[in-house]
Amino acid sequence: MSSFEPFAMALRLSGVTLTRPALAKLLGREIVRFEPEDAADSHYAQIDLDSDKPVRALLELASGAGPQVKELLATRQIGLAVLDIAFDFPESGEAMSSRLPAHAVAAIGLCDIDLELSVYLVDESDDDD
Repeated sequence: MSSFEPFAMALRLSGVTLTRPALAKLLGREIVRFEPEDAADSHYAQIDLDSDKPVRALLELASGAGPQVKELLATRQIGLAVLDIAFDFPESGEAMSSRLPAHAVAAIGLCDIDLELSVYLVDESDDDD
């Protein structure tokens, strides 16, 4: 794989001290997961991104919610923001690569959002079902 074709992308926020409705309103995004963390009044939140048009989704995240994420990080209302980009790796594969467009990576980076690449081994026989 050399083109940018993730099967899933999610913005994961930890150390969130806002309520779920307040976070959703500030970011203008649906919060698909919101769970308490070990620390008092601290939550984990997740926002899923459309992986059908991944570059567009990254740029829309950066231009839409990105400035708010950066501000929430600066004011410590969010402890960490990580964009997890997930790829599958076929069981019979020997190597894989994916090119992330520089302008999309830069746009996310300017919002102080870290990138995490996740690779999942897939059983190709499951695709036949």
